[in-house]
Amino acid sequence: MALNFIIIGRRVKEIRLQREISQAVLAEWINRSVTYVSHIETAKKHASLETLVRIADAFGVTVDQLLSGNQEN
Repeated sequence: MALNFIIIGRRVKEIRLQREISQAVLAEWINRSVTYVSHIETAKKHASLETLVRIADAFGVTVDQLLSGNQEN
């Protein structure tokens, strides 16, 4: 099963906006560039597992919550 990075990017953006966090702040928290965060949210880049873990930690959620919607059943 391939990951749907569009869904992951939307989930990252959704959580970020719910918490009123800018891309710049998230980028600083995960030690990545603002451009990279933008590319993750728009699925122009595929986040590595390490980056997904950093994002989940920054948001205080599980990686499962970021991957929600990727499983078939």
